[in-house]
Amino acid sequence: MTLDRDPIRIAVVGCGNMGAALARGLAATDGLQVLAIDPDMDRARGLLGDAPVMLRATPAALGEEQPPALVVLAVKPQALPLVLPPVASVLPAETAVVSIAAGTSCASLRAALGPQRPVFRAMPNMPAMVGRSMTVMYADGPGEDVRALCQRVFATVGQTVWVTAEAQIDLATAVSGSGPAYVFAFVEQFACAAARIGLPVGLADALVRATVVGAADMLVDGANRAEALKAAVTSPGGTTQAALDVLEGRHALPSLLKRTLAAALRRARELARADGGRPIKLRLKRS
Repeated sequence: MTLDRDPIRIAVVGCGNMGAALARGLAATDGLQVLAIDPDMDRARGLLGDAPVMLRATPAALGEEQPPALVVLAVKPQALPLVLPPVASVLPAETAVVSIAAGTSCASLRAALGPQRPVFRAMPNMPAMVGRSMTVMYADGPGEDVRALCQRVFATVGQTVWVTAEAQIDLATAVSGSGPAYVFAFVEQFACAAARIGLPVGLADALVRATVVGAADMLVDGANRAEALKAAVTSPGGTTQAALDVLEGRHALPSLLKRTLAAALRRARELARADGGRPIKLRLKRS
């Protein structure tokens, strides 16, 4: 393990939106050096901007110079069957690996990377792109020093929380991992509904965005629960109460969200059973 070196090298395999966000956060942190791996180097460099990140096309770069202390697998689950063999072939046995791929167990990672490999699972979410991620992490055995490094890595893009059971990662995937899309879908439909009642499209969009962002800001410090804030807006017999009677009706939001989370959880478990599903063609060259 290379935790006693300065700077500590962290590698990010996969430099799409999430991988690039993490690489940018790491590159802005003192004491860390970042290596990113992605076959589409033009796209990756565009996402990385001017962040001081070393960018290479293939996992062979993981075996060059100083080996990384931690490798983050920031690829989709379908890509893991292609990515894991070349990664395993060049990494020292003690190098820790953390995967953000949904539905891929620690046992599956060890089967591909070696039985003694320190492995983690993490589920960040899209607000990592603006430094506001909620990352849920699970460690299956590694020591406290490696856990601390893993937490330090994901803290560069937002909040972190550890869970004690691996099954909770799938639950978190359905809530915080996929959750930003639920919020965006709500905003999209909210703005469409506002336009349908007669507001100009641009004004409807501006009003909805400002309303959602302002309401979210009131939740940030956690001083008030959502129920209390909702009650503060709602006057008995008023317009808000009339709207909530529809939104929170028996077959409306409560039922819809229950079915929404159940569908996401079901898919996460399907991915786990399928060992990540069909590989996709990333054209990663093997060393």
